[in-house]
Amino acid sequence: MLHGYSSNEADLFSFASLIPSDYHVVSLQAPLSLGIGYAWFPIHFEENMERWTSPQEAQKAIEYVNSFLTYYTEKYDVNNSNISLLGFSQGAMLSYSVGLANINVSAIAALSGYLDPRVVSFVNAKKAIYVSHGKQDMVVPYAWAEQSVSVLKKNGYQPTFLSYQHGHGVNQDNLTSLIEWLQGQL
Repeated sequence: MLHGYSSNEADLFSFASLIPSDYHVVSLQAPLSLGIGYAWFPIHFEENMERWTSPQEAQKAIEYVNSFLTYYTEKYDVNNSNISLLGFSQGAMLSYSVGLANINVSAIAALSGYLDPRVVSFVNAKKAIYVSHGKQDMVVPYAWAEQSVSVLKKNGYQPTFLSYQHGHGVNQDNLTSLIEWLQGQL
């Protein structure tokens, strides 16, 4: 699990008890302290929205998560060829970037985030992908989720895409559909 900007590892871990018990759930905390939470990489709010993310800074976060996956699967004898990533907002962007390029990731759940083509490599189209987004999201525009799904489809993926009548968050209907989707990946 990869949390969003200005949050921490406990945020998404609140879902852990709902996730099917066949999953080994780990919630990683981002490395950059913001004082009131953590971030995977800086967001440059002074820039226009298309430039909020620096590809070089995002690449450091991608390497950080990949290093953690290698470390964790070796240390705890976890099956490293069947990893599912679940990310919210900035964590969703990172889930796309890590998951689409990492051959050991079999499933990606991206909640209220987007795919940044500048930091994504498409390795193969045999990954299960769940995308959800609130239509009233004022943080990450809904159109960005639609564009992300379009890019995925153009690259041979068949994502499950669900939208909800809420903003930047995960409502009960969204959580229920996510858990059902995760169950279907077993």
